[in-house]
Amino acid sequence: MAKSTKKQPSVLNWMGTLILYGIPGVNLIFLILSAIFAKSSSKRSFAIAGIVLMVVCAVLVFVAFALFPDVFAKLTEAMRQAAHPLPVGDALPVA
Repeated sequence: MAKSTKKQPSVLNWMGTLILYGIPGVNLIFLILSAIFAKSSSKRSFAIAGIVLMVVCAVLVFVAFALFPDVFAKLTEAMRQAAHPLPVGDALPVA
């Protein structure tokens, strides 16, 4: 049995990977680049799995918005009311 000559990623390398994976926006670019240019098969597999997971989540969110638009409209209005308890245009009471 021949031993693999490829170097396995170190713990520090994986920590950097997870940090970049946690930054919104950067993570998608990082995963695409890792899927294309990663030298180790474990890094490449991790990147492909991350991309697939993001696509599945995006599709599920899109389907949820398409199937339940009234629920999201009510949620948006409730969040708007919580952020601005006074209706726009009403003056604050003067003490």
